[in-house]
Amino acid sequence: MIYIIGDGIAGLTAAISLKLHGYDTVVITKDVYGGSSYVSKGGIAAALSSDDSPELHAEDTVRVGDGLCDVNAVNYFVKEASYAIDTLVKWGFRFDEDLRLEGGHSRRRIHHKTDETGRELTSFLLKKAVDLGISIVKDRVLSLIVKDGKLRSFITESRGLVGDTDALVLATGGYAYLWQYSSNPPTNMGDGIAMAFRAGALVSDLEFVQFHPTVTMINGETMLLSETLRGEGAILIDNNGVRFTFNYHKDGELAPRDVLARAVYTEIMKGRKVYMVFSNIKDFERKFPGVNKFLRRHGLNINSKIPVFPGAHFTIGGIRTNVKGETNIVDLYAIGEVSDTGFHGANRLASNSLLEALVMGINLPNYVNEPWEGPSTSDGKLINLKIPDGSSSLSIDEIRRINWELIGIVRHGEGLQRAMRMYAYHDMHSGTEESNAILLSYLTALSALIREESRGVHYRDDYPSRDSRWENKRIYLSLAPH
Repeated sequence: MIYIIGDGIAGLTAAISLKLHGYDTVVITKDVYGGSSYVSKGGIAAALSSDDSPELHAEDTVRVGDGLCDVNAVNYFVKEASYAIDTLVKWGFRFDEDLRLEGGHSRRRIHHKTDETGRELTSFLLKKAVDLGISIVKDRVLSLIVKDGKLRSFITESRGLVGDTDALVLATGGYAYLWQYSSNPPTNMGDGIAMAFRAGALVSDLEFVQFHPTVTMINGETMLLSETLRGEGAILIDNNGVRFTFNYHKDGELAPRDVLARAVYTEIMKGRKVYMVFSNIKDFERKFPGVNKFLRRHGLNINSKIPVFPGAHFTIGGIRTNVKGETNIVDLYAIGEVSDTGFHGANRLASNSLLEALVMGINLPNYVNEPWEGPSTSDGKLINLKIPDGSSSLSIDEIRRINWELIGIVRHGEGLQRAMRMYAYHDMHSGTEESNAILLSYLTALSALIREESRGVHYRDDYPSRDSRWENKRIYLSLAPH
C-alpha cells in the first residue's frame, strides 16, 4: 500500500496518477479542505503559447531565483509543464481560455480557472479521487519509523502503528502560517517537515520564506490579492495617492515578489498606509469573481481603495528531494511545498509552485519501484546538529509573533540569535503541533543566521548585499545521531 499524507493538489494528483497506473493508495489528511491548494488564487505557469517556450520560462525562473536555482530541476519542471496541463485536461479539467501575466514572467503563461484556480482544481481532484474509489481518511500522522535508512512504518493519532507501508508520500505543504501575518490557513505549520527531520531526513533552504506583498484583511476576513490582479492593471498607492513601486524596481507592481514585499513593508514601516486600486482593470467582475464577491461582502467595489500588507505565503525550503520526490530515506517521498527540489532557488517565480506540485504528483508512478537515487548534497554545506532538550511549550500565537518580529521580512543576526535562544528552552521533540512549529522556527532561524548575506527572499540588514561565496550554495541540515 502506498500512503499519501495530504490532500492538496500534490497529494491528490499523486493518488489519482498512482491509482490509474494500478497502485493501491490511501490518502490521509488532517483537514480535507485545509492547506494552501484550496485557497490558491493565481494558477499554473506553463509555456504553451506560440510566443513562449520552456527555455524562456526557465530563464525567468532562474533570474527570479537569484543565483540559487538547481538548473537541472528548473529544466525538468518547465519541460514537463506541457504534459502536466495536458494530463489535467485529459482527466476532465477545463481551464479558462486566456493566459494571464504575473510578476517576474516575461510572457503570459498563467493557466487559470477564474481567480480561484486552487479551489476549482482541488474540488475537481477530490471528486475524481472519490470517483476512482481512493480512500481519503481524516487522521493526523505523528511520527515516521525508519530503520537502516529505509521507511518501515508510521504512527497516526487514530490508527496507531501503520505497518503495511510499501511507500509513504509526504504532501503536507509548508509552514507559512507560522508568521503573525500570513496568507496561509492554520493547517500549514510544517508537521511533515518536522517529523521527517526527526526521522533522519535532510532539510534545506529553510531560510527562504516568501512573503506575498498584497494580503488584505477586512472585518476579520483575510484575502490574498493575487499577482494576476496586478498583471491585469491593479496598482499600489500610499495614503497620499503616490504610486511608489517604481521607486524600488523598474517593473513597478510587476517586480519580483521579494522586492515588492520589502517595498510594501518599507512603506508601512515609514508610517504610511498602502492600498491596492482595481479601477484600471477591464472587465473586472468577469475576470475576478472571487475578489468581486469578497469586496461586495464588505460593502466595497472596484473603485474602493483596499488596504494591503505583506504576509508569509510560501516556504521555499523543506525536505530535500530530487525531482522524483525521493528523499535520503528509501521509500519516503516528499512532493509539493513540503519538498525542496531547488526549482525555486532563493525566490519562487509566481505560479511555479502549483506547477511543481502537479508535475511531481502526476509523474510519481514513473519512479515507484525504480532504483532509489535520493537527492545530492554536492551543491551545499551540510550541518549535523543536535536539537536542544527544552521541555516547556509556547502557543502557536506566541510562535507566530516571535517569527514575525525576529525571522520576518527584514532580519538581523542579533534577532535571529534571540529567536534561537527563546526556542531552545522549549519542546521540539514530542511531535505535538506546537513542538513541530518550534522545531521548524528554530531551524529557520539557524539557517538564516548561517547565511550571512541577502539573497532572494532572505534579507538581512546586517548583510544587505549578495555574497558571491554563497551563490549556488545551499544549507542542508541533518539531525546528528544520538
